[in-house]
Amino acid sequence: MITDFLPDPLLLLTLSLSGSLLLAALCWLLAIWPRFCAGVCGIGTLLVSLAATAAALRWLFTTPHPARLPWLHYAVEISGLNALLLLVIALSNLFVGLYLCHWLTTLNDHNRTRQGSLMLLMPAALSAAVMADNALALVLLLELAALCGYFLIVRRQDAKSQQAGHSQFLLMRFGTLLLVAAFALIYSQTHSLQFSTMREIALPSALRSGAFLLALAGFGIYAGVMPLHGWVPQAHSSAPAPAASLFSCALMKVGLLGVIKIGMDLLGTPPLWWGLLVLLLAAGTAFFGGLYALMEHDLRRLLAYHTLENIGIILLGIGGAMVGLALQLPELTALALMGGLFHLCNHSLFKSALLLASGAVEQQTGLKDMEKMGGLARLMPWTCIALLVGLVSMAALPPLNGFASEWLIYQGLFQFSAASAFVGRLLGPLLAVALAITGALAVMCVSKVFGVVCLGAPRCEAAANARPATWPMMLSHLLPALLCLLCGIGAPWLIPLFARLAATLTPQAPLGAHLLVSPPLIAILLLAMPLLPLLIAAIYRGKRQARRTGGEAWACGYGHEASMVITATGFAQPLRVMFAPLYALRQTLQPAALQRWLHRAPLNAFCRGVAAIELEVLLVVALA
Repeated sequence: MITDFLPDPLLLLTLSLSGSLLLAALCWLLAIWPRFCAGVCGIGTLLVSLAATAAALRWLFTTPHPARLPWLHYAVEISGLNALLLLVIALSNLFVGLYLCHWLTTLNDHNRTRQGSLMLLMPAALSAAVMADNALALVLLLELAALCGYFLIVRRQDAKSQQAGHSQFLLMRFGTLLLVAAFALIYSQTHSLQFSTMREIALPSALRSGAFLLALAGFGIYAGVMPLHGWVPQAHSSAPAPAASLFSCALMKVGLLGVIKIGMDLLGTPPLWWGLLVLLLAAGTAFFGGLYALMEHDLRRLLAYHTLENIGIILLGIGGAMVGLALQLPELTALALMGGLFHLCNHSLFKSALLLASGAVEQQTGLKDMEKMGGLARLMPWTCIALLVGLVSMAALPPLNGFASEWLIYQGLFQFSAASAFVGRLLGPLLAVALAITGALAVMCVSKVFGVVCLGAPRCEAAANARPATWPMMLSHLLPALLCLLCGIGAPWLIPLFARLAATLTPQAPLGAHLLVSPPLIAILLLAMPLLPLLIAAIYRGKRQARRTGGEAWACGYGHEASMVITATGFAQPLRVMFAPLYALRQTLQPAALQRWLHRAPLNAFCRGVAAIELEVLLVVALA
């Protein structure tokens, strides 16, 4: 393999982490030279991401074993799961680096210094967290990444961003306390925080369950599992687009890594009710995430709710694997785990394309409200193509990658439905139906977003004056969009790789070759699904009248007016009426009085000071 010719992966990871720290310091020194500073941060981010990507590819199928990084003397645990998360973070950061090359030049000196350094520190902390070999390092580095996220969200003189950052600060500090309590319970029996020791010592059943529930809640806050998701929509909307991309594609994925570790690895074989609890939380997160997304007009808030939807879909795979381990169903375990891990990677690709494309739209128009957009397909064609590819992949339509991974999760749910246990025959079909409804909501969202944002006529002067983004910014969302297509068509060759990876995580045997259809045949079928309608249209095109190049749209005999154009509000109105009680539930769970009390100005200022002190302390600890 080509990875065999790469340098030692431990050295590559060391260069990536130490390079990120040095570049963050350099960003402060070069702040007075905007283009040079942006170039150093952007190109430096690309280089450290490529180094981490190369290291992750070398470790992708290894069984867990300890190691230590040269120079940094940081103890790590090398495993296939850790390497997969490292790969996801590195690729997401690679696309962000392209975006930074231009975006940082548009900021003033102070913001350029702060945003550039935090954009380098946050993925470095997350990369070190996923490779940690003990619980203390994992929690502290996750806390460091969350604090970087807080300062990326908060901006002075912006009450909305301060409220969003305050929500993130409070929820994630609560999540950290839950994780500390969970690992303290485990430490009381193992007298060690090393993951290798935790695996070897059998814990009492009650203690295991208590530690699992605490850790599930703690990691669930970081992952955005409903109803612990309050920070996610506000943070994605208020933070810059590249920071929102890191939240969705990196920070929340580390929360999912924690759920896998605590539910399937560190505490031994899970009991059945653990998996069922994860499945129920997953179904609720997926359904409500898709439902609430349709009501949003802020493009990045809408995409944030779809991140929650996909977090739920990934958790369906993780929960299904836990149930398969509990019921000793190897095929269910393998299919569900393969689907969950594959969708974890796929989501990072299409959400990078979506969030960075939305950032380019915001950068070129100054708009986040979809109601004011329109007609951007003519003015920003490449960005709209990336947006369309990301949306179609998000809706799990062939031949893109979202379809391949969700299909594996469907197969896992079908295996659960066919299980001899009564709970499988009861919940399996219901969960499959919930996933299908979630997919239908996602398809509606594709029509809403692309139709309102990219088609029709511009609804305001800012949209009418939009211009294409610069080439680094366009590459930042075109590359992940292209990978969505390649991973979808190449899914038959990628799925066996995820089967190998799943085999390193569980004692269950991977799927046999007899369950896999010919990869070339599947690739041809995936390509034929979207191409066949186009071929039929081309055949019958000659019988149609010539295309009109002028005139007004037909409006049933009435004169066409701008108010007749479809809007985001009108598109979602039928669902708003149909699911009115479920939308009202959101207001019930977030009472206005409690929101006002939590977001008082003195408390906001106090938390900001605490966050600054904590960030400085953690940086000193990390560097020491």
